[in-house]
Formats: sequence, structure tokens, C-alpha cells
Amino acid sequence: MKTSVSIVRCQQYDEKEVLSALRHSLDLIGGIHSFVKRGNRVLLKPNLLYGKAPEKAVTTHPSIIKGIIQMVKEEGGFPSLGDSPGLGSALGVAEKSGIKKVADEMDCPIIEFNRPVSLPEKKGRLFKNIEIDQAIFEADVIINLPKWKTHAQMLLTLGVKNLFGCIPGRRKVLWHLKAGEDQKIFAQVLVDIYQMIQPSLTILDGIVGMEGNGPGSGHPIPLGLILASQDPLYLDQVVCDLLGIPRKSLLTNRVAFEQGMGMDRMVTVGERLEDVKIPNFKLPNLSRIDWYLPGFIRKALKNGLSSKPVDKKEFCKQCHQCVDICPPGALRGNEKGLTFDYGKCIRCFCCQEICPEGAIRIEAGWALKLVGRRQQAGD
Repeated sequence: MKTSVSIVRCQQYDEKEVLSALRHSLDLIGGIHSFVKRGNRVLLKPNLLYGKAPEKAVTTHPSIIKGIIQMVKEEGGFPSLGDSPGLGSALGVAEKSGIKKVADEMDCPIIEFNRPVSLPEKKGRLFKNIEIDQAIFEADVIINLPKWKTHAQMLLTLGVKNLFGCIPGRRKVLWHLKAGEDQKIFAQVLVDIYQMIQPSLTILDGIVGMEGNGPGSGHPIPLGLILASQDPLYLDQVVCDLLGIPRKSLLTNRVAFEQGMGMDRMVTVGERLEDVKIPNFKLPNLSRIDWYLPGFIRKALKNGLSSKPVDKKEFCKQCHQCVDICPPGALRGNEKGLTFDYGKCIRCFCCQEICPEGAIRIEAGWALKLVGRRQQAGD
């Protein structure tokens, strides 16, 4: 059976235009009635990284949320909205990002993900005891609403990565610590979560995305697209196609492929891929080139062979939220600024992801810079 991914143009966040584009995107893959039945409890899972204004492209846009709530209610479903933000509460982030206003207007409750449960029958392939919020298992339908953004560790944060927010609170930090420096292991965590949750529907907010220093401090970029699919793994592959990058360059795709997932036939519907490709999209710096080197060499050349977080002192407000969230405790802060212990640093880039001021950037090591210069010369 083919998995369908719809691609629909939508140039602005006008509520009527967004609602029309959402209807079209879902009609192309069977319609909202294929996913939501009368009486269903429907949980919406947006990207609520932290509270920024909608135009910053950090969170799923309120007009997307409003349109989906309306469509769910039209089918007789009972929508609610939940997440576990990297910084603050779901309610607080929703208020700052304009989502709470929409949720209140549409009588849609906002749920804090703070009830971790581990269900033995929902085991991942590698990690057997991942705690997911109970709200996920209480819902009849999960609608995954990611934002199209870059991500310093995973390259992009799309459909599969968005489900990481279903892990309550600081348990997310513990999974970063457990994965350590191996980005592929963290990608496996994400794929295991995807297998556990298996959302009914994923709709990607790509009207305005984020490039560069994502997922919280990059630059908004007009993309003019909404994508939808019953399977986020296939949707993520189509985004790679739109950007003109190999599907395996997204580590969650690579891990899934190695396990035989995401390999079935796929069809795109709506706009043709070649008509809506995104040229010159700025991806994060290549993060490491030491995958196949012996451990003792990786350790000795760690800073040269991988990217690292560095602070931009002129932007730092010394809130030290990066210090608080750092999984291995590799950051220290005082009135003079931040100090990084790169020996301890596991390159999870939680500090960069959580910084509300964009005061942490990712800098390539000397070997990565050399590779980059050679690639540019080859181009």
C-alpha cells in the first residue's frame, strides 16, 4: 500500500487562506473524516519549543492550530492541545506564541505533559522503557503539528523529531545524556518514540520555516507550503527531496531505513515536487566527521572533528537557562559570561536550542572547516 504525502501551496497565515489550504491538503489524502470520527478525543501535538511571537517561526503558527481545531470539531471530535516545551510550561509558551488565544477562542484545552507512563506493550526497538505522557495514550487520535525548522544536532526538526516533546519535562534531558555524543543513538530514541506513538496524522507548518541556527534562533524564511501525511517518516523524506538533500542525511530517516521502515512505496499528491523545491535553504553546520574513527582518535581530536556551541557575549542576558538544562553539566556561568567544558560536552546542543536570546551559535571545528572549504572549492 502506498503512503501519500500531500504538498499544498499557502503563502501567508491569513486564517481563511490557511483553513482552505488545510482542507485541500487533507482532502488529497482522504479527508479529515478518514482520521477523525464523531466522539473521538483528538490530541494536537504542536511544536512549543519556547514562547516567541509567531513571526519568529519558533512554534507552530496559531492559524494552523485554529484551522485544525475547527476541522476536528466539524467532524464531532473533541480536541485538546499538549506539549512539553524545552523552556517553561505549555500554557506559558502557548500564551506568548499566540496559541492560547486561539485555543481559548475555540474552546480547546491546553494540557501540560507532566504524567509520564511507560507501557510495556509499547516497546521501542532499542530503548525499552521510554516514558511518554499519559495524555498520548488517553487520546483516540494524535495529530502531529510540527514546524519546518533546522536543528543543530539532527539537521532538521520535522514530523518524527516533533514527537520528542511527548516525553514529559526534564526526562528529555536525560535521554540526551543517555545518547551521549552519538547522534545516531539519539536518532534511534526519536525513531523508537515515533514507533510507540504512531500519530494518526502529521501536518507540517511550512508556510514560514526556519533556516540556519535552528530550532530556536535561526532566521524565518518564507516557504509557502503545507505538507500532510498519515506517516511522519514519509513526510520527512519529502522535505529532504524538496531541499535537494539525500534522504539519509536526516539521521532519523537513516536509522529507520536501516531497520526496514519508511521503505514502502510513496506518492506525493498536490503540487509537483519539481515545481516547489526550495533552493539555497541554509542548513546548520555539518556537526561531525568522526563516525568511523577509533575511539581514542575521536577523543583526541574531538574539537576539530565536530561542531561545538560557542556564546555570542553581546547577546547573552546571563539568564543561565542553558547552564540549568545542560545534560552533562558542561556549562558554567557567572557575571562575566559562559564557560564551556568541551571535554564534557556531548554536542546535544540543548544550550543552543533553549537560549531565548540566540546567544549561542554552532561553530565548526578546524577539520570541519577544512572539509567545508574543499567542498566549496569542488562546487
